[in-house]
Amino acid sequence: MREYNAHSSDSKFIITYDVENELYTVSESFSQMFPIENREFSKEVFYDELLQMGRLSPELSIKFQKAIDKIVKSEQQAAASEEIYLRNRTDELAWYRMDFILSIPRKQIIVSFTNISDSVKYTQHLLKLSRFDELTGLYTKTVFNNTMDKITEPYAVLYFDICHFKAINNFFGQAGGDLLLIHIAEVLVRLLGNNGFATRISGDRFAVILLTDKVYVELFIESLIKEISSYEGFNVLCNVGIYINRPEEQMSASLKIDRANMAQAVVKGNYSKIFNYYTDDLAVSLVNEQGVTAGMVDALDSNQFVLYFQPQVSHLTKRITGAEALVRWIHPKVGMIPPSSFIPIFEKNNFITDLDIYVFEQACAFLRKCMNQGIPLVPVSTNFSRFDVVQPNFIDNIEEIRSRYNVPVDKIRIEITESAVVEGSEYINSIVRKLQSYGYVVEMDDFGSGYSSLNVLKDINFDIIKLDMKFMSNEKVNERCKTILASVVDMSSKLSMSIIAEGVETESQADFLRDIGCDIIQGYFYSKPICEEEYISKLKENLK
Repeated sequence: MREYNAHSSDSKFIITYDVENELYTVSESFSQMFPIENREFSKEVFYDELLQMGRLSPELSIKFQKAIDKIVKSEQQAAASEEIYLRNRTDELAWYRMDFILSIPRKQIIVSFTNISDSVKYTQHLLKLSRFDELTGLYTKTVFNNTMDKITEPYAVLYFDICHFKAINNFFGQAGGDLLLIHIAEVLVRLLGNNGFATRISGDRFAVILLTDKVYVELFIESLIKEISSYEGFNVLCNVGIYINRPEEQMSASLKIDRANMAQAVVKGNYSKIFNYYTDDLAVSLVNEQGVTAGMVDALDSNQFVLYFQPQVSHLTKRITGAEALVRWIHPKVGMIPPSSFIPIFEKNNFITDLDIYVFEQACAFLRKCMNQGIPLVPVSTNFSRFDVVQPNFIDNIEEIRSRYNVPVDKIRIEITESAVVEGSEYINSIVRKLQSYGYVVEMDDFGSGYSSLNVLKDINFDIIKLDMKFMSNEKVNERCKTILASVVDMSSKLSMSIIAEGVETESQADFLRDIGCDIIQGYFYSKPICEEEYISKLKENLK
């Protein structure tokens, strides 16, 4: 930020006014700054001289005269001041404070001119900061809200932020993150034109007023998302919440933004649905969400989250070759809460990373228990999302936990969701390579679930691909599915990547997968996720 020094310019120019003779005498410094040939003028000539030279406007001339006429009437010493701007010899406008001092009543007035331009600039700078965000130039939240309150025509309130902005800052540095924010602001200003205005609420959070009907709202959002979706090779994901203003509802601007924020929270992180409208039903769901949020920390501290295991089985030998650790919330009052009721909420409020680290530690504790009790040991896979892998100490944290439980590194596998890979393949590639350098087997989860990209196979050397079977019907595998699956399995084999098929529910699916070279099966055909006790029982049977 540029700094202004309010006291950096203090050059003074003096004019003496002889009251009795109505005669002005200017100092040498004054005549140099505002070049005039004479140093002494009658009252009328003095103003004419400054006016003719363009140094003093008619309005300011009148202000000067009125100040003189007012103070000259005093019977005792007096003083007054005015602020004016004058053009100097280089035709630059500068602000001056004029101090009028009646030093000798009815005889002499001294007028002192002090350059206060820096002080004025500083004041203007502070005024600008109070109205505009210093980084982006958008309105401050206060000005945005005040302006919104005065609008009488129909409008929509939009709210959005950048998914995983912390990851972008980690990857590009704060300066790079700031450049992205500036880019977004420039796009907003250009797209809005005279149809609205925007603010940066804080960090990467933006709000927009759009003076338009509902149809144009969606067109505007599509254009906005398209223009900010790519930044220096990093996929920038934004979802927008929309609140259509209801004139009959008397509510503050902040509450309208909150409602748009609430609408956005429902679709945040969703690639297929980029915007969402506020409805009254959202308020009800928010109450339920707040209940989950309120209990999450206590649930973690009191071990209400427990591990379930879904075995991974060789369809050839029918033996367990591994398992995926899955979390269940066993609430002391309401019983088991399904993951679909709390995982999306934890992803929105960033608690998911705490939970994933907890699951990783519990998996390590389970493996240590098996080692201590002589229970057959097979690898356990734990899930980490895009929210986790962008944490700066992600690998150090899991290595510290694994080392503390002294679990062999090849027995605890790392699953990374495909969506994380698509969002920043270069960064994820560096994470995968570092994990592999420690000896971890790294799996890509959910391949084929909707984000698939051949670039994943080309750019990142995963050890295992988890092939999602959800796009296949339960009962039959059509020829197109067969061709796609066979091609993926063949490519993976040539790239020295193993495959585990998850979501397998029928024998026909399992037989087909075995025939095309994918032998390891995970899904309800062999086992649903089961508790630790039941899983240990299956592991013991695995030796027979």
